[in-house]
Amino acid sequence: MPADPFADDDFFSQNEELPVNSRVGMSNVRQALGRWWVMLIFGVLGYCGALYYMSIIPTSTEAVAVLEIEAKQDQLIGAEFQSDQLGLEMAMATVVNKLVSPSLLTEVAQSPEVEALQNFLPPKLSYKPRYMREEAELAFQPASEVEISERVRSIADWLDIEMRAGTALLDVKVRHADPEAARTIADTLLRVFVEKEEAQLATGSSDAYKILQGEAEEAKEKLESAETSVQVYVSALRLNEQLQEKRAEVITLRQRYKSKHPRRIQEEALYADLLDRFSREIKRSAAVKSEQAYWLEYRDQLAALEEVARKGEGEEAELAADEWLAIAQNALSSRASLLQKNVAQSGEMYANIVQRMTEIDVSDDKSLTKLKIVEPAFIGTAMESIRLQYLAIGSVVGIACGFGIAFLLSVIDYKIYDVRSAEETTGLTCMAAIPVSSKFGRRKEWDSVLNVDPHSANAEAIRNLRAAIVLLGRQERNKVILVTSAIPGEGKTTVSSEMAAAFALNKERTLLIDMDLRRPKLTDSFGDLKEKPGIVEVLAGQAELDDVIHDTAIDQLRVIGSGEHAPNPSELLHEGDFLRILETLVPRYDRIILDSAPVLPVADSRLLAKHAQAVIMVVRSRKTPIGAIMRARDLLKQAGAKVSGVVVNGMKRAGAGSYHGYKGFGEYGAEDYGYYGGGDK
Repeated sequence: MPADPFADDDFFSQNEELPVNSRVGMSNVRQALGRWWVMLIFGVLGYCGALYYMSIIPTSTEAVAVLEIEAKQDQLIGAEFQSDQLGLEMAMATVVNKLVSPSLLTEVAQSPEVEALQNFLPPKLSYKPRYMREEAELAFQPASEVEISERVRSIADWLDIEMRAGTALLDVKVRHADPEAARTIADTLLRVFVEKEEAQLATGSSDAYKILQGEAEEAKEKLESAETSVQVYVSALRLNEQLQEKRAEVITLRQRYKSKHPRRIQEEALYADLLDRFSREIKRSAAVKSEQAYWLEYRDQLAALEEVARKGEGEEAELAADEWLAIAQNALSSRASLLQKNVAQSGEMYANIVQRMTEIDVSDDKSLTKLKIVEPAFIGTAMESIRLQYLAIGSVVGIACGFGIAFLLSVIDYKIYDVRSAEETTGLTCMAAIPVSSKFGRRKEWDSVLNVDPHSANAEAIRNLRAAIVLLGRQERNKVILVTSAIPGEGKTTVSSEMAAAFALNKERTLLIDMDLRRPKLTDSFGDLKEKPGIVEVLAGQAELDDVIHDTAIDQLRVIGSGEHAPNPSELLHEGDFLRILETLVPRYDRIILDSAPVLPVADSRLLAKHAQAVIMVVRSRKTPIGAIMRARDLLKQAGAKVSGVVVNGMKRAGAGSYHGYKGFGEYGAEDYGYYGGGDK
C-alpha cells in the first residue's frame, strides 16, 4: 500500500481557486427584508415626522385667477410678419415677467384692498407645534402694520404663475393661510396689471411701435444690401478655390517635367484658362457700382501687372501674372470677409429690433396681444385636504429609508445567511442546508434525528447531505470524510454524528472518530465514551485499536472517542501512526467520519486533511464571518485537502432570532484546550 492510500492524480483539478462573487445582490435584498422591524420603525418615524411637519406649518389655501392672452393672427412688422406659436409663447412670457415685476407688486401692496386685510402676515414659522403655542403666537398681523417692502416680499413669495400648455391662459396662484387674503391679493394683482397696461396704451405705446417699425425697415434694407453685395463675389470665390488647387498641381508638374512635356502643357493650358476666367470675374465684380470704390485703389496696380503679363515674355511675364493673382486674391478675400461680417451684423440688428417689437403690447389695431380676465380668483386646493397624502408620503419615505439602512447593514454584515451567500463566498457547492431545531439538543441517550423525527426538515437535510456525498463519486474514493469548520461553535460535531448515523441507517458500516483532541465533544453525545480510552491512547501506544471501538444504539455505527487530553496533539498527528490506523480501518468499514477541530484556531485539521478523501466545511448561518470561511478554505487547500463542499447549519426560519457574532478564536488551544462559549453541539 502506498504511503498515502488516498492520494489521487486529479486531486486538485476539482478544487481550483474560484473567484468570490460580489455579495451585493438579491441575497442582500432578502436579508434586508428579513430586517422588517427596521423598516417598521422608520415607517412609524416617518408617520410621526409627517404629523410634526403638519403641526408646525400653517394651514394654507390657494386662490387661482385665470388671465387670457389674445394674440392677433396677422400683423405687420416692417414689411411682413406672421405671428405663430413662438410669438404667443414670447408674449405670454412677457406678461409673466410683468406680473412679478417689483413695481407692479408695490402698487398691489399699496392698494386699498390689500391695506384693509386684517389677516395679512401669517405667524412666523416655529418648530413648536401649534397646540403648544400661545394665542398671541398664532395671531395674524394686519397689512396696515406691515412695511411696504415687507408686503412686497411676502406677496412675491406667495405668488406663483403657470402657463397652461397648449393654451393662451395664465393661472395666477396665491398661497396664503387665510382664504380671503389669498383671493383678495390675486384679484387685486390682475386688476392693477390690466389697468396699468391700458394706461400705457393711452400714453404712446403706438408711437413706440411706429419708431421701431421704421428702424426695422432700415435694418432690413441694410441686411438685403449686404446680402446682395456678397452675391457679387460668389462666382469669383468659387473660381479662386479652383485656381488655387490647379496652381498647386502646375507647380508640382513644373518641378517634375520639362516645359514641352504633354501633361505639363495640358495642365498649364487649363490653369491659364482658369486664370483668364478669374480675371474676367474680378473685372466684372469691380465694375458693379457698389464695389467700384473698393477696387479703385487696386485698379492701376492690377492693370499694370496685367499689361506686363500679356506683353512680356518668359520669366518676366510669369512673375507679373503671379503677382497680379496674389494681389487680386488678397483683395477678394478681404472684401468677402468684410461683406459677410456686415451681413451678420445687419441680421443681428434686425433680429433685435423684431424682438423688441414683440415685447410691446398695445391695445389698438396694431397691438400684439389683448388681455382679458377670464375667471376671478377662486379658492383651489386646501392644504388640509392633502393631510392623508402627507402621512402617506412620510410613511413611505420612512419605510424606504428603513429598507436602505437594512440593505446597507446586509452589505456590511459579512456573515453567511443562506445557501446562496455561502456558495458565492466560498466558490464551493452547498451540500446541505440544515435548519435550526431543538431536535439536535443533547439528550441523556443520543439518537439520530432520523429516528427521533424522521419526517422533519432536519431529517430531510441530513438525507440530502448523505445523497450529496454519495454523488461525489465511487464509494472507495470517498470513504474517509473529514468534517471541520472555520471557528468553534458551528455544529460540526452534530453534523458529523448525524451524517454517520445516516450512512449507518443506510446499511453501510460506518465508523465515527472524534479527532478533536483539544476539545472533544462526542463524549457529550455518547455517554459510554467517558473515562474510556480513545484515539489518543492508540496514537500514544497505550491501547489497542479494537479496544477503543464502541458500539452505539444504531446498528452498523461504531464510534471512537478522543480519550484523554493529549499534551501535544499536533505532535501525535505529525507522526505516521494515524496513517497506519487508517490503513487498518479502511478495509473494515464503508465510511469513516472524522470529527476534527476548527481550522483557524489550530493546525490539527490541516494535518488530518491530507489523509482524508473528502473534506466538508460546516458554517453556521448568521454566525460565521466570511473572512474566516475564506481563510479556512485557503488553509485547507494549501494543506492538500480535497474540499468537497460546505454545509450551512442553523438556518433560521422567518421570524426567528439570530445568532450572536463571532468573537475570535484565540482561546482555542489555550489552557485546558478550551475555547469560548461551550463548544459544538
